[in-house]
Amino acid sequence: MKKIKLALLIILSVIILAGCGKSAKEEFFDYTKKNVTENSSNDISMTIKDIKLTADMKDSPEANVMVTQLKDIKVTGSMQHDVSEKATNTKLNIEALGQKIPLEFISKNDDMYFSLDIFRGISKIASQFNSELPSDEKTLSAFDGKYLKLSDADTLEIDSKSATNLTKEFQKEVSNYFTSLDEERFTKENDVVTFKLTKKDVVVLAEKFNTLSKSKKEYKEFVIPDFDEMIKNLPKALDAKFNLNTKTNDLAVALTSTFDKKDEGFIDSIEVLYNYKPNDKQVAIKLPAKKEIVNVKEIEAILAPYLSDELDEELDEELDEELDEELDGELDGDFNMADDEFKELVKELEKEDFSSFSAAESDELLEEYEPLLTEKQYKTIEKIFKNK
Repeated sequence: MKKIKLALLIILSVIILAGCGKSAKEEFFDYTKKNVTENSSNDISMTIKDIKLTADMKDSPEANVMVTQLKDIKVTGSMQHDVSEKATNTKLNIEALGQKIPLEFISKNDDMYFSLDIFRGISKIASQFNSELPSDEKTLSAFDGKYLKLSDADTLEIDSKSATNLTKEFQKEVSNYFTSLDEERFTKENDVVTFKLTKKDVVVLAEKFNTLSKSKKEYKEFVIPDFDEMIKNLPKALDAKFNLNTKTNDLAVALTSTFDKKDEGFIDSIEVLYNYKPNDKQVAIKLPAKKEIVNVKEIEAILAPYLSDELDEELDEELDEELDEELDGELDGDFNMADDEFKELVKELEKEDFSSFSAAESDELLEEYEPLLTEKQYKTIEKIFKNK
């Protein structure tokens, strides 16, 4: 009996020690690996917790109104992953400017579909800014329940096979990078593991992606153009704090971006909160039916009347700009007064008495005539003013 008790105690100790032996880092990555290798379904949400204005904009009514509108933006939804089918379904509802906009992505293997139900909500928001996006029911209903196949070559204009291969290789790079991080960056208090990501990490990963893109000819189209300029334009500071509850598997992420004063924006910093919470809504992921899928050409056909009107407006604007440039050119001296017109002008000026005009007033009149006159004509007018 004592031997049995001793054996049970040893087994219990091994189990406890095995649990305690896992570092905070191991627990964090056990969670991430589980979400990649097993079926999962999560409720997700995004809110803007805080926005700080720059010192010179704190009292600006316009800036404060914009901050209020930004803080009202909310995103809720769910993300489902089916490992065996290699399928993912992401459904989101975006609340902004008094409108609810549905956003949905469905993917399976290398194919991805984007729901066009979003168009109705975008059209309503655009109308608040006097946009000319189509808002008639006939046009809007043509998008309802339809999906755009993003993996089509005429949509993305990229090699989807190369994109898939690059993604897989980059995921390995990311995994290796996080595995190499110091244990001290992962802490645990009660059931919550905390890990912080910094701007330095983001830059390193971006560099790894660009280096990988340059490593093979098939990845050439994914090389980031003006890479150094892109890095230079990142916020002054980027901090992402991950809090993982190892009991409930709830994950909370706080992303804070701090901007440089030289960026000349009105926001000093912004903090965004993301939450991922497991649910029991796992259902079969259904791909769009063939009749629900449209391509870019079909979308262009639906929008053709609008696009033609918009094109006419753009052409009118271009024509107006050209006329303005021509007029500016004329006023800059490219146009000169005809001789007979100039003779009439001289006759009229000679009849006038400019004796009461000050030198400044005479100079001002000369400046008004100068763009319309040749050098010889100008000197003639100048003499008339001086003689008077």
